Amino acid sequence: MNWGDIQLFEAASSSGSLTAGAKALGISQPQMSRRLRALEQSVGARLFDRTPQGLRPTAAGAKLIPLAAEMRDAADAVLRIKPDLKSAAMTVVRISVDEIRERFLTLHLPELISALPDIEIEIVSEQRHPDHEWRMTDIQIRSCLSDSETLVARRIGTTAFRLYTSTTLFDSRIRGLSAEALREQGWIGVPPDHLWHPLLKNWLDGFFLHPSTLRLNTMTGMLNAARAGAGLAMLPDFMAQEYDDLVHVPCEDALIETAEYIIVHRDLLREPAIRRAVDAIVSLK
Repeated sequence: MNWGDIQLFEAASSSGSLTAGAKALGISQPQMSRRLRALEQSVGARLFDRTPQGLRPTAAGAKLIPLAAEMRDAADAVLRIKPDLKSAAMTVVRISVDEIRERFLTLHLPELISALPDIEIEIVSEQRHPDHEWRMTDIQIRSCLSDSETLVARRIGTTAFRLYTSTTLFDSRIRGLSAEALREQGWIGVPPDHLWHPLLKNWLDGFFLHPSTLRLNTMTGMLNAARAGAGLAMLPDFMAQEYDDLVHVPCEDALIETAEYIIVHRDLLREPAIRRAVDAIVSLK
């Protein structure tokens, strides 16, 4: 028996009439009658006698009346504190990203803020994976899946990396070179320690024939070095395309694509603010 059944019983007992009870619940009298019969069948007892004067509780119905009153009091109490429940809900959402995903979010901040007008957004940029269990973050965006059963992942898109260099270096030395000749050129690498972009490092080490004489551990550093003419760099398309002094170096094999995921603790998905933030991020293009 659920609260809907109790509401039906209470309306019938307090009004003493199918018609009045139906009106109180906003349903039709035939619907009230059918539901009341179904309720009596489910409990295995008649709850009312139908008399010319209206509905009269049976002995079984009389036992149910005080219990129905208690449930009504509890329901009314929930309604009274409903505004307080809403005010106690999450209003701050922390999003953990690395510098690449941070750049993507900051490019779309007007859209994100517009979609979440009543939510405070905290964007925390770091390379390490925060602990979701201890609420170091609410939402994380990254390119690899978690092996924890308590975390839920949702794929949101793909990031493409291609070879870029400065327009000056491209015009003076790179334009028209074959893929084999490109492999002989100077390039910007990734340090082996504090390795934040292992897929990128493996590709660079395998493509170029000579060791890199310049290595940086941040994508922003690699991008700035490429703009300065320090060599070829594998950069995210959406970041490199912001700058007129960077040019894509055509090379059929020079493409890395990484899947992007939103990672959220399973329990947090019940928070309306988290669900809205996830949906807002997914909608960004």
